[in-house]
Amino acid sequence: MEQKYDFKQIPSGWRYCFHAQCPMKDQCLRYQTAQALPESYEMGEAVFPGALKNGRCRFFRKDEKVVMATGFLIAGNSQMSERFRAMRLSLTRYLGGNGTYYLYRNGKKWLTPQQQADIRALFRRAGYKEEVVFGKTRVDYDFT
Repeated sequence: MEQKYDFKQIPSGWRYCFHAQCPMKDQCLRYQTAQALPESYEMGEAVFPGALKNGRCRFFRKDEKVVMATGFLIAGNSQMSERFRAMRLSLTRYLGGNGTYYLYRNGKKWLTPQQQADIRALFRRAGYKEEVVFGKTRVDYDFT
């Protein structure tokens, strides 16, 4: 049987879920990856059943491939403008600091669809009309 998930791509801090009574388990990437774990895995991070509140789990991640992106610039090459320098602080805060900003900016970390939308919104709020262009994209599971 072909393996659906490439466990080499799943980061070491990924939280698996084993909550068999969860109503979201059939669509949950955390539960589905836990069910497909190779026998060689003996321990790791987990989401506990208490995370499920009112039928919702804040750790839920949909079991579907999405478009991940990395690297970003502004179309028209205006990113060195004074306006960009002024709004970069908001972007840096959103991405978790200067070091993390550069990991995303230089294509070392992948942005989820939600992060991509949030970055586009940050640029729009700063007055940019130009399109935010991401350097590379790939279709994969969101293991963030």
